[in-house]
Amino acid sequence: MNLKFLLSFLILLVTWPALAQISQPLRYEIEIDNSYDEYNIVSAEENGLFLFKELQEKSTFKELHWQIIRLDTSLQETSRREVIIDSKFTFKGYSYADDQLVLLFQEGYEFAKDLLFITFSIRGNSFQSYLYENLVPIQLTEFEAKNDAVIFGGNVNMRTVVMVYNFTARKGVVLPGFYNDRSSLLQISTDTKDDYFRVITSDRMPNKRFGISVRAYSTMGEQIFTDQLIAKEDLSLTDGRIVNSSEGGNLLAGTYSANKRIETSRGIFVADFNKVSQNQINYYNYGELENFFNYMRERKKERILKRIARKKVKGRKLRFSYRLFVQDIIKQNNENILIGEAYYPTYTNRQRGFDPYTMSASYSHGGSSVQAFDGYKYTHAVIMAFDNNGKLLWDNSFEINDLKSFNLEEHVHLAFLENEIVMLYLYNQHLKIKVIKNNEIVEGKYTEELRLMYENDEIRANDEDLEGLEHWYGNNFYAHGVNRVKNLRDANIKLNRKVFFINKIVVK
Repeated sequence: MNLKFLLSFLILLVTWPALAQISQPLRYEIEIDNSYDEYNIVSAEENGLFLFKELQEKSTFKELHWQIIRLDTSLQETSRREVIIDSKFTFKGYSYADDQLVLLFQEGYEFAKDLLFITFSIRGNSFQSYLYENLVPIQLTEFEAKNDAVIFGGNVNMRTVVMVYNFTARKGVVLPGFYNDRSSLLQISTDTKDDYFRVITSDRMPNKRFGISVRAYSTMGEQIFTDQLIAKEDLSLTDGRIVNSSEGGNLLAGTYSANKRIETSRGIFVADFNKVSQNQINYYNYGELENFFNYMRERKKERILKRIARKKVKGRKLRFSYRLFVQDIIKQNNENILIGEAYYPTYTNRQRGFDPYTMSASYSHGGSSVQAFDGYKYTHAVIMAFDNNGKLLWDNSFEINDLKSFNLEEHVHLAFLENEIVMLYLYNQHLKIKVIKNNEIVEGKYTEELRLMYENDEIRANDEDLEGLEHWYGNNFYAHGVNRVKNLRDANIKLNRKVFFINKIVVK
């Protein structure tokens, strides 16, 4: 071997940085038929996963049968049981906290009358049910569990109402301070080290601009404190998420908009909500971020950056408007990590007519053209790091322009290595991955296909509407969905099968 080449090769091995490793060590499958009802999946963190769904084939007009499966972190079943409830209840939501899964059922389809809570404890593998005779029919939008209580909120007569039900006292109360003001519910935050939960609302002020309020309560419904954050004169605070108040100071971060407009935002704000002075709010215009426009083609990005430079020279304001879906803020060492996904709504033209057979409106006959909502298209995710005073430390971005969904939800997830952050999402059975170190790109966007159960399995079809990627615990994630699989070679394996699956994803 050429000595010069050998030395070069050895130097390359020594100096090449260790990149993130993505492994898929485990896969779980349940064979299903064409009448499949979707499983709900809940992370129990290091205690595994819960899967649950209604068993339509067993349910009757009088009672509903629900199946609950528990998996450990090796994706092995540890329990499988059924719960029977009155058919007047419909499933509404769930929450996991303090080694306990809570399922929420409500009487009524749109507005909740009586509420039924069913709890499943990790410790004793037992369940308990609680009935709350609700006197305030509410359209629920939020549901969280903390300690011995559940907190839930929504709208009553287009006004915000938040309630708490305490399992120990078997008593529910309506929290004070909401119904009479003009507010909308943004977040119920329970991930705190103290015994209180926080309720974050967007408040419409008399001048029609918007501020944000943070209220803290005990799990018995006692109000502990209230703080309000008001933007400077020509801005509105449109969305907000709170950092763990015991570890990250009292930081609140979200989007701000120009004056009264709240559909789109101009940038990100960060503030300590215990310091209500306007001077304590830090504003970061999208045009001031170093990597915000990296999702664009190079020529378009260069034009945007030149335009920004010209405006700065002339002292003009930067006016970029985006819709940004802000996720919960992650506390990582001495940094507070915010991630938001930029999106825009899409529409399609349809011909509306009248169907004489069904005596109703139809889109299959000739008639006037109408615009119909066709989902949210995503462009990129932006990730920003702040210190405990709200000062921007760095920013980066991740192109996600192949994503589209009909609900606003988290798509991009983060894994934290010693010196790097791995950003990843799932699209059409492929993991899309990017590795960054602060504002630098360590490894550009690349793709890894989801592994199947057996060596000779082949995908025949994938239901994109049912697939997803979620954080599990630490740097472990799970991908899930429904596949049609064929296998022509392996013995004792069906030639064709339709399966619900879960893949464990590990980032190192």
